[in-house]
Amino acid sequence: MPLLEVLTVGLPFCVFKLLTGLWLLDGGAGARALGWALLTLGGLDLLINTVNLLSLVFLRRRTVEPCLFAMAAKAMGHSSSPAWTWQDLGNSLDVLLAMSIVAYMIAVQAQAGFPEARRHLWNACVILDVMGAGLTRFSGSLKRLTGAA
Repeated sequence: MPLLEVLTVGLPFCVFKLLTGLWLLDGGAGARALGWALLTLGGLDLLINTVNLLSLVFLRRRTVEPCLFAMAAKAMGHSSSPAWTWQDLGNSLDVLLAMSIVAYMIAVQAQAGFPEARRHLWNACVILDVMGAGLTRFSGSLKRLTGAA
């Protein structure tokens, strides 16, 4: 499941940040600043997800947290709470950001103005993300039903 998560959640979230960042570079000063922030965050998360993808394939385990927000939240966590709860908070912030980006881009129909290759990449990532969410939820339900979880 972790490999599926990287392929259907982690990498698509990177693409959402990167393509939205590129799109924002065509706007005013505020949009450009936000665009550069998303490009930086998307690039760092792409590096993180690539490391995790390779480590899952070759070492059969993640070697770093799933995203930059998870790393930051875990590092800022209090000793009275388990580290995984802070990592979960960071992951949740990343999901909120990615889904907000997708919702905004759909609302303003920005992807309609993307060059064809970017539009196809965007659509493929949306499909991967939706299917990954469904498969992850279904797999979790099956595990709970069979008592494997």
